[in-house]
Amino acid sequence: MIRKNKWKLIISSIVILLPMILGFFGGKILPEEIAVHWGFNGKADGFMSPSAIFTILPLIMLAVHWICMVLSMLIDKNAEQNKKIMNITFWIIPFISLTACGLMFSSALGYTANVSAFVYIILAVAFIFIGNYMPKTVRNRTMGIKIKWTLANDENWNATHRFAGKIYVIVGILSLLAIPLPTVALPFVLIAIILLCVVLPVIYSYRFYKKQLADGKATKEDYKNEYVSMFGNKRLTIIVTVIISIIVAIILFIVMFTGKIEPTLNDTFLYVKASFWEDLTLDYDDIDSIEYRGNGVDGQRVVGFGSARLLVGSFQNSEFGTYMRYTYTGDAPCVVITANEKIIVVGADDEQTVKEIYDRISSEISK
Repeated sequence: MIRKNKWKLIISSIVILLPMILGFFGGKILPEEIAVHWGFNGKADGFMSPSAIFTILPLIMLAVHWICMVLSMLIDKNAEQNKKIMNITFWIIPFISLTACGLMFSSALGYTANVSAFVYIILAVAFIFIGNYMPKTVRNRTMGIKIKWTLANDENWNATHRFAGKIYVIVGILSLLAIPLPTVALPFVLIAIILLCVVLPVIYSYRFYKKQLADGKATKEDYKNEYVSMFGNKRLTIIVTVIISIIVAIILFIVMFTGKIEPTLNDTFLYVKASFWEDLTLDYDDIDSIEYRGNGVDGQRVVGFGSARLLVGSFQNSEFGTYMRYTYTGDAPCVVITANEKIIVVGADDEQTVKEIYDRISSEISK
């Protein structure tokens, strides 16, 4: 199955990585930092350099694409799925990669002012598109509405997906109608959309199951036996599950308990190398002030990375508003730097290094 679709995998992977071109050549026309995250109020509250975001995001999308496609082909290698549905699955992640990066690029150039409206248009079109193709899916273990009753009965699967297809189309139309609403109302609309798309098909499937039992068209034993046969290849399922669990456990351990923040004082600038986040280069001439904090600072992460060891990225608190942070977790000493009207909090793995940063920068800005 993988060999049969290798060219689709290769071409779709290339499409996913196309936005990396924006990172390589966009630096000449884009600011040093561009918006990569917007709050519920529609305002940008997270920023990264173009080279970083247009490299990191496509690579993440590529990893997700390969994991999803390979697992689908392994787990459902014997399923005779509708060819149109299979073709669509190859292009979902490429579409997301191009759309997300294109939106950030357009916003950075000032062409897309109302990001929330644009996102809702994409969601609405996606719901309508998926709703039209959902009834064409064949019962399988990796795509569609996978609950106990649909997986155990073809009639239940087909009826539930026909019903869900209508719900998705209606939700898509409602999403388009919701665009003129105030920005603060859109999160509640999104929650309602998710509930409708998840809860209603489950209720419908259960009622269809009960009706089949009442009409004598199926029995509980039929459902039980078919469900077991659907997952008859338990060995493959167990192997795949164990492999995924091990990979996830290793990744979680690395992400949660490793990583470093390494500040370096150079002749004309402070350089901070940070694991899992973009590095920081700050010229002494751009620094307006510096303050030593013996007990650290507080804040909630807006866009960035947080683990049992590191806190890096864009944070927010009542004192600074939005600020950049490069520290270890806890209340360890740090310095608060003001540069070009921005607040940057920098820490290190020992107090002595933090004091050296404070002394050196204090000396530089007093000249």
